[in-house]
Amino acid sequence: MADICLSCNDIVRTFPDFRLSFSFSVREDELLSIIGPSGSGKSTVLRIICGLEKNDSGTVQIMGTDVTALPTERRRTAIVYSDDTLFPHMTVEQNIAYPMKNRHMSKEEATAEVRRLLETVNLSGHEKKRPSELSETEKLKAAIARALASNPDVLLLDQVLSSLDYSLRFALAGEIGKIQRKAGVTTIFVTDSPQEAMSISDRLIVMNNGKIEQNGTPEEVYRKPCSEFCARFTGECNILPYDVILKTLRVPETERSKVIYQCFGPEHRILFRPEDMVVNDMPGLPFPEFYPHLRFEDARIIRTEYLGKEYLVTASYDDLTIKVYTVYKPASETITAGIRMTKILEFNDGKLIRH
Repeated sequence: MADICLSCNDIVRTFPDFRLSFSFSVREDELLSIIGPSGSGKSTVLRIICGLEKNDSGTVQIMGTDVTALPTERRRTAIVYSDDTLFPHMTVEQNIAYPMKNRHMSKEEATAEVRRLLETVNLSGHEKKRPSELSETEKLKAAIARALASNPDVLLLDQVLSSLDYSLRFALAGEIGKIQRKAGVTTIFVTDSPQEAMSISDRLIVMNNGKIEQNGTPEEVYRKPCSEFCARFTGECNILPYDVILKTLRVPETERSKVIYQCFGPEHRILFRPEDMVVNDMPGLPFPEFYPHLRFEDARIIRTEYLGKEYLVTASYDDLTIKVYTVYKPASETITAGIRMTKILEFNDGKLIRH
């Protein structure tokens, strides 16, 4: 078990119209992503960690040392932003070498370190180029290398992909994951995109309105969201009133006694992901032998979205909206889909109660 690199303990920061409060820790060499909607406090968390924002109470510890009262330059952190511009009059290697002046390295040591960092961010061969000769992705890699040149204990990446084209973001997110593993540095990656974060992270924190909603592995957050908010924010989902079970239950008589249902009231809802549904989108064909417990028969198709490898079908069933993924475009105006009880989560008043 890796040691704890960063601990944020009972941090509170109050603004006129917003209150941020959080506690979490990050292990050495871990890549933690913080996700959440705009305005949830993600970037302020990073600013507090590196000392650019003062917290009202609580402590920040890095490698076991309380750094709460220390200035930014003494915290051994490095932060990179999406618009983190390089010095335009310097070459790539000069930009990367710039933070090393404070590390008291010899010229030979600095040259070797620059070469190593260029290899880490996959920019070998670009050392003599100036920023104007680099692509946007190459500029970001160079900025990350420059941040790593200060030898930080914690690397903070604040929305670094937000200014890039959508087609580049996922590719570069993967690159960030590779860079982090090669560098072996504890990293916190802040993004609005759950998909980017889940693809590269060891662990996720979901923030909502200044508080941590959930803290867990990508699989835990996606498959067992602690709240309806987390479920909706991390991907497509169906959230339906609990009494839909009575309308859609199709359990063979021999199995009926094995399924126990308890409804706590109007705030009791069920949740399941569209990809977990069994689909029959061809009228006249028998339903798959993999018998679903709940069956939404002849749901009227409202919208079909082509996503490349699959379709996302939105349909209406008994005035309720359901979503399901299909490989083929539905051939009619209706679709029948089902879900097994093992794939259903139950929520009461927006919070997970059973899975």
